[in-house]
Amino acid sequence: MSFIGNIAAAQSAKAIGKYNASVAYQEAQYERKKAAIKEKVYNTVERPRLIDQQDQQYANFFVSSLRSGAEFREGTTPFLVALKNKQLQSFDLAVADYNSKVAVTDAINQSLLIEARGRGEEFKGQMTARSEMFKAAGSLLSMGSQSYNQGRLVIV
Repeated sequence: MSFIGNIAAAQSAKAIGKYNASVAYQEAQYERKKAAIKEKVYNTVERPRLIDQQDQQYANFFVSSLRSGAEFREGTTPFLVALKNKQLQSFDLAVADYNSKVAVTDAINQSLLIEARGRGEEFKGQMTARSEMFKAAGSLLSMGSQSYNQGRLVIV
């Protein structure tokens, strides 16, 4: 009668596998939503704030340069310093954009890994269920063989 336990174990393994897969899928969905939120916050809040901050810093530098009495025209030191400041600000903005994209991509990749883990859990449940069904079939065949050899029903 152990075949009954094997069949029950097979059904349980399938159910557990499906449940684990659904949990992993929901977790992956959550990670994707977080990635989308991170991207939106960066594009609507952080990036414009960084640009405003850079504009303010440049304006302060420009006013300070004019107050110093130095000429601000092409080829002069204030102009070259202003050009270097703009170059550094552009680089800082490019680094911030890159870091944001990497963070979003990382979160999406994490969600894909979680989803794959869920598929693995479902597959593991199916494999366990198949194993238990084969055990049940083996038990039934063994019981049938013993019953046939003894000429009466033998329940194992």
